[in-house]
Amino acid sequence: MPNIKPKAWLQTMCSVVITGMAATASLGTDADSIWHHIRDGQCGDGPMPAIESSVPTDATGGEARPLPTQYRPDLPRASRYLRWTTEQALLDAGLANSNIFPPTRRCAVLGTTLHGIRAGGHYLRTNDPADLRTFLAGSISDQALDGLNIQGGSITTCSACSSSLSAITLGITLLESHQVDVVIAGGYDTISEYAWGGFNSLRLIATDAVRPFCRERNGMKVAEGYGIVVLERFDTANDRGARIRANIAGWAESADSHHLTKPHPQGVGALAAIERSLQRAKLSTSDVDMIAAHATGTPDNDASEYAALAQMFGTDLRRIPVIGFKSFLGHTLGAAGAVELVLSCKAIEDQCVPAIPGVAANEVEYADLNLSVGKTKTARVRATLNMSLGFGGANECVILSNPTTPPHISSEQTRPITHACITGISMVLPNTFGHADFMSIMTPQDGESTPPVTGDINEEQLHSYIQTRRVRRMSLPVRLALAAAQMAIEDAEMCDHPNTLANACAILGSTHGSVQYCHDYYNQIVQQGALAANPVLFAEGVPSAASAHVSTTLGIKGSCQTIVGSMTAGLDALALAAMRISSGDADTVLVVASEESSLHVDRAYNEVPSNGLPGNRTDTEFASAAGSVAILLESPAAAALRGVDPYATVAETAWACSPSTKQGGPAASIASVLRRLPDPGPVFQSNHQSWMHRAELLGIRRADAFCGGCPAARYSGNLFSVAPLVNLASTLARVPQSPRCTLACADISGAATAVCIEHGTRRLA
Repeated sequence: MPNIKPKAWLQTMCSVVITGMAATASLGTDADSIWHHIRDGQCGDGPMPAIESSVPTDATGGEARPLPTQYRPDLPRASRYLRWTTEQALLDAGLANSNIFPPTRRCAVLGTTLHGIRAGGHYLRTNDPADLRTFLAGSISDQALDGLNIQGGSITTCSACSSSLSAITLGITLLESHQVDVVIAGGYDTISEYAWGGFNSLRLIATDAVRPFCRERNGMKVAEGYGIVVLERFDTANDRGARIRANIAGWAESADSHHLTKPHPQGVGALAAIERSLQRAKLSTSDVDMIAAHATGTPDNDASEYAALAQMFGTDLRRIPVIGFKSFLGHTLGAAGAVELVLSCKAIEDQCVPAIPGVAANEVEYADLNLSVGKTKTARVRATLNMSLGFGGANECVILSNPTTPPHISSEQTRPITHACITGISMVLPNTFGHADFMSIMTPQDGESTPPVTGDINEEQLHSYIQTRRVRRMSLPVRLALAAAQMAIEDAEMCDHPNTLANACAILGSTHGSVQYCHDYYNQIVQQGALAANPVLFAEGVPSAASAHVSTTLGIKGSCQTIVGSMTAGLDALALAAMRISSGDADTVLVVASEESSLHVDRAYNEVPSNGLPGNRTDTEFASAAGSVAILLESPAAAALRGVDPYATVAETAWACSPSTKQGGPAASIASVLRRLPDPGPVFQSNHQSWMHRAELLGIRRADAFCGGCPAARYSGNLFSVAPLVNLASTLARVPQSPRCTLACADISGAATAVCIEHGTRRLA
C-alpha cells in the first residue's frame, strides 16, 4: 500500500494533548519507576498471591506491585488501585488541588474488560448480595473518583483488550465537541481467577516468557494494570501553562467483523485503523519512529498484526523499531492501551526505544520486522503508533507526537457541526416484538385499561431475525441485541445499502451484560478451580460480546464498543453516537441497549440497603426485565442521500456525576444535566421503581423542569439501560406535546445523562 502523502509538520497535529499521565502495574506503582525498569530490560512476570483461587504452582503473571498499606485499605482492589493512579495523573497534570476548571467541566471516561469481577467471586462464595455492590463498573468509578472534583460525567466502555484506547478516543470526542474541558481517560483490570481461567481455557497462556512475533511464541501472561492520561484541548492547556507530555496526532477505530475471539488472519481491521489514524494525523509512514504493537505473543494475534503492519508500512517497516510492552508487564487487558500509551509518552520524552527482554534478532519470524531487541537504544522519536486489538476484532490506533512542536489546526480539519438524525428504531420487549405491538401498548384506546405488561420474550420471533449459525452459543442479551439491530436496519430502509452499513459504527449499552453466562462460568471456577473454566462461556460472557456479534453478523466494520455498568449505559451510547456524527467522525452509528432478567440482579437491588440515599427495604419489590431497543443514527447528509425522512434529531447532550451522597447523588446529577439544556421540554425519566424513581423526580423538580413521566413503566420489570430508549420510542409513537423533549437517566453511582430530542414529522407505524 503506498504511503500517505506527507504534509507540513505544523499541519499534522490534532488539538487534543496529554497533560498528565500515570500507570500502575507489575513493575511499579508510578510511571517513572515502570519506565526505568523497562529501560533496564526488567520483566514483571512472577507469582500471583492476590489471585483468589489456586492455579498451577508454576503459573505466573503480572500482578501489580503493592500500594502503601495505609492508602485507602477500605476500598476493593480495583477501586483502590484505580484511585491511586488517577490521583497521580491529576497531580502530574497540575490539577490535583486546582480550581482552574470547574468540577462540572471535568469528566472521566474509563475502559475495562471485566470491571469489578472479583466481587462476583466473593458473592458466589458467600451468597451475600452485598458483595455485588462493587461489581459494576459504575461502582468502581464511583469509589475511585469520589472527592476528586470530577462532576462532568463518568462513563465506562468495554471493547475487551482495546477498552482503554477506546476510552481515550471517546474522551477526544468529548473535548472536540466542547462538552467538557478536561477528560480523565484510561482503563483498568485487576488480577483475577476469572481472567486467568478464561485465557487458559482458550490455550493462550504462555508456558515461558512472552515472545511476540517470534517463531517459538506460545502465548501471553495475564496481568493487571491501571493507566490514566489527562486530556485537554491544546488551547486551554496552553492558556494555563500546562506541561504537555504529548500531542494526540491521530486516532482511529475499526472492527474486523470476523470472529468473537480470533483476529482476521490478514489483519484487515487493524490495517483500516492504522491507515485512518495516519490520515487523520496528516502523517506518512516515514514520520513514525516507533510502533508500540499490541504484541500479545499469541500465534494468531501476532500474525494478524504483522500482516496489517506489513501492508501499511511496506519497506518502512524495516526502519521503524517495534516494541511489545506486554513482554515486560504481561497483558493488562482493558488497561493495556492506556498503560502502553503512557510508556510511549516516556519514549518520546527520553528519545529512546527499549528492547524486549530475552529475545534475539534471529528468533523473529518476520524478516522485515524491526523488533526492538538487545538493549535500550537512543533514537529520534517524533511520533509513535500504538495499537490495541480486542476480542471481537475491536481495533484501536492512536498516534502520539512530540510536544515540542505545538499543534496547529488547518482549514482542512475544520468541520461543520450537524445534528444526528434518528432514521430507524426497533424494540424487542416482553410481549412486544416490533412497532405494532409497541404501538398498542404505548397508545391505548380511550378508556382502555393499561395494566403493566408482563411476560417473556418470544424466542421464535427472536431467532427469525438472527442470521447466524452460532445462535445456540449466544446469551440472551446478545440474541436480543442482534434481533433489535436487524429490525432497526430494516426500519431505516438500509438493507439495500450494504456499503453504508459496512462503514457504520456500533455503540451498545448494557448495565449488567450477560449475567447468566457470567454466573455459570464463574461458579464452575469457584466450585472446581480455575482449570475448569469453560472457554465458550468465558468468551460469550465478556461485556462486549454483543457488540462483537453485532459487527460480525451485520458486517459493520467501523468502531464497535459497549458502554457498561450503569443504568445510563443505553442513553450514554445514544449521546456518544450522536456526538460522533455531529463531530464528523461517523456518518452512520447503530445504537443498541439490551438486558436480561436475573434473580441475582434482583437480589442485589432488593436485599442491599441503598447506601444512605432515599429509600429503604420497604420500597416496591425489585424485578428485572429482559429487552432490547435499537436506534439507527445518521448524519443529515447521509439520510438525505438515501431519501429517508428522520423520526427526530438529537439536539443536545449533557453528562454529570456526583460520586458521593455528600454531593447529592443521583438527584443532584439529574438537576445538573437538565440545567445545562436551555430548552429541555418535557423530561422523561427512566426509573420507575423504588428510591431511584424518587431521586430522578426530585432532580427534575430541582431543575424547574416538567416531568413527562416514564413510558417504560408500562413494562412491569426494570429495563435498566433499555428504559430510556423505550421512552424515546414512546415519544415517536405519538403526536408530541412539545417540539423538544429530554430523556434523563441517573445511576445509583450518581452519574446522570440527558439527551434532548427534536421531533421530526415521521411517526412509528
